[in-house]
Amino acid sequence: MKEVKVWDIFVRVFHWSVVAIVFLNFTLFEEGTTHEYLGYILLVFLLFRLIWGFIGTKYARFANFLPSIAKVKIHLADLKNTGESKHMGHNPIGAVMVFNLYITLILVSFTGWLGVTDQFWGTEWVEEVHEFFANYLLLSVFLHIGGVLFESIRTGVNLISAMINGIKKIP
Repeated sequence: MKEVKVWDIFVRVFHWSVVAIVFLNFTLFEEGTTHEYLGYILLVFLLFRLIWGFIGTKYARFANFLPSIAKVKIHLADLKNTGESKHMGHNPIGAVMVFNLYITLILVSFTGWLGVTDQFWGTEWVEEVHEFFANYLLLSVFLHIGGVLFESIRTGVNLISAMINGIKKIP
């Protein structure tokens, strides 16, 4: 096994903090002050991740895994033709999911904040939009977990372990 340091400590802390915040806001704190504070903390984490995406370590930089239609097509063709796809960081489909999750988290946070402003507090359409994006986030999380499990089995690389210790063990 070849060990490659991929995910730095900031990326891992960010990832698992977001997991915790989303889990808590979907289970224990579906509304109320704690729900709101967790949403604000999430926004701060997202801001720092945005900055880290430009100045961070190699695999944390957005430039390293910026998705495109062409990259996704090449990735899918590689999988179809050879069954192989070699990406140290995110593969193109994983990158699409990462950006989907970031954008969705921002939209959930923004609509949540909007719902507590004086102008929109208690406005039904704002609550419905917030709930829509929250549910879409949940769907995206399940797809993300499914993709991670699928890729871990397909490639033999334990991606969950890599997101815990930062090291990908490549067969």
